[in-house]
Amino acid sequence: MSLVIAALAAFVYAGPLLVLREVAVSGVPASLGAQVRAAAAAPMNEPLAQLNTAAIAARVRALPFVEGVSVHRQWPSTLGVQVRARTPAALVPDPPSGYAIVDSSAIAYGTSARPLRGVPIITVDLTPASRPSLLAALTVLAALPPGIRSTVRSVAARSPNDVRLRVGKTTVVWGGPDRSARKAKIYAELRRTRASVYDLSSPDTPVLR
Repeated sequence: MSLVIAALAAFVYAGPLLVLREVAVSGVPASLGAQVRAAAAAPMNEPLAQLNTAAIAARVRALPFVEGVSVHRQWPSTLGVQVRARTPAALVPDPPSGYAIVDSSAIAYGTSARPLRGVPIITVDLTPASRPSLLAALTVLAALPPGIRSTVRSVAARSPNDVRLRVGKTTVVWGGPDRSARKAKIYAELRRTRASVYDLSSPDTPVLR
């Protein structure tokens, strides 16, 4: 019996039939699949059992648009690469390319020559010194209910404690990201009253102008 098990193990590990013939990518559009396969650099026609899936995952994870990845063998001859792609949370002006696309963690992972529908624009410098301001603006956006967040045209973040939203023709002075959940509830009520400026920087004493 032990000889049979050993022979079977040897066949799985180095058998000529169980070699890599296909890399199946999921989780991203087909247009990005080629980039994932190229980054994976999985050696075709090598025994599937001998592939270093951890190293392959690390190479794919280095792609800017990849937030997470899982690599697994699909016997007899396929390597599955399941990608969790970053999703756009905002655009940041980045001349001359147009806009940098950032996710909710303030990681810039792509560019767009023009605004994207439904993605707000945050006016802030793409520098390490301005990262706290960008994170503050993203925190504010995340706190908004979807129905309100979809109406935000742009966000100005002069500092982490001076975040301002442009909603239609009105300005919402948010202040810092602290107590954002409460500010969002107050704003949902106050926006029923017409005003040019909604100042929520002190949510206990909001001001309309």
